[in-house]
Amino acid sequence: MPSPRPIRQPLPFAPVVPGAPARGRVWRIGACVLAFFAFFAGSPAPLFAGDDEYVRWTLLPPAASPYHLIRYEITRRQPATTAVHRRQLPDADEGLHALGLLTREESDAFFARVRQLDGARLGDAKPPEKRRAGALTWRCETLIDGERHAFEVTDMDALPDRRYAQLFRATRDAVVAHAGELPFRNTFFPAKQRSWLNVESIPASRVTIDGFDTQLETPLYAYEVAAGEHTIILKSTDGRYVRDYRVRLEAEGTTTLRVDLR
Repeated sequence: MPSPRPIRQPLPFAPVVPGAPARGRVWRIGACVLAFFAFFAGSPAPLFAGDDEYVRWTLLPPAASPYHLIRYEITRRQPATTAVHRRQLPDADEGLHALGLLTREESDAFFARVRQLDGARLGDAKPPEKRRAGALTWRCETLIDGERHAFEVTDMDALPDRRYAQLFRATRDAVVAHAGELPFRNTFFPAKQRSWLNVESIPASRVTIDGFDTQLETPLYAYEVAAGEHTIILKSTDGRYVRDYRVRLEAEGTTTLRVDLR
């Protein structure tokens, strides 16, 4: 029997679901939560005995970025190592967070690279004489072998000492590889016109809102959008089903769309 062809089926306005949570944090950790606790199962070590080692990069203002905060962090708390990605938009109620786990081998390799680059000894870098337009300034904080250290660096790609850029990329790449990207979302509209959208679907689907690909999949919770009428397009991750829905969102409220695409 041939597979069904993708279908586009407009539906009427989706109702506001009574009792839906008004606001919530956006945590892209999914099944990683279960893996995180399973990682500790049977371990005699305390869950959080304190920071054993970490490398944390934070973007400093002012910066040519729409985000108020960008942070990449690798933290080893025995016996687990986490990768954390954080972003905060101006005036947004909640920040964006993503969490992932490194294997023991990946963790050992990362911190070996940090030591190789003298990450715990690098000092504040002298900015290049000709700072490029849009150059960013980052602050790096480390805890290595029990010693805390911090330094700042501007326009690291223009510096003759390549260790700054190499350390940054090692951290950022590890975070993105294990925690994932945090796609941009537009929250630049008046707070009183802000509303929240939850989307749940069977099967899991990619979410597009008013032609903008959110780069996120269902279930999607507490996605901030301006109040009013919106078109939601859901495309199943296997590409078999496509549906579109017109949804009216009330200001300072939450609308939940639950659908079966099959």
